[in-house]
Amino acid sequence: MFLTAFDLPKAVYIATAGAIGLLVDSTRIITYFTGGATLPKELWYGLLLFIPISFVGAQIAKRIVDKIPQNQFRIVVAVFLLLIGAKLILFP
Repeated sequence: MFLTAFDLPKAVYIATAGAIGLLVDSTRIITYFTGGATLPKELWYGLLLFIPISFVGAQIAKRIVDKIPQNQFRIVVAVFLLLIGAKLILFP
């Protein structure tokens, strides 16, 4: 949401959001494991499966984003943020 305040090009917006997510999630995972959190065996298999699938999803998303004109990109992002916000308010 913070990034929407800047009029960034699509590629910069997505790369910045991805980098922020990677740093936050990496820090969180390191904190969990150093704190002694463990995963059941079944979840490790899911983790190994879903990481490669996330890269496939990123490639599909890139193709979709490439079709959205730059001047409409901010509107699309705003609509998705509105939908996510509404979901969180209505179905916490």
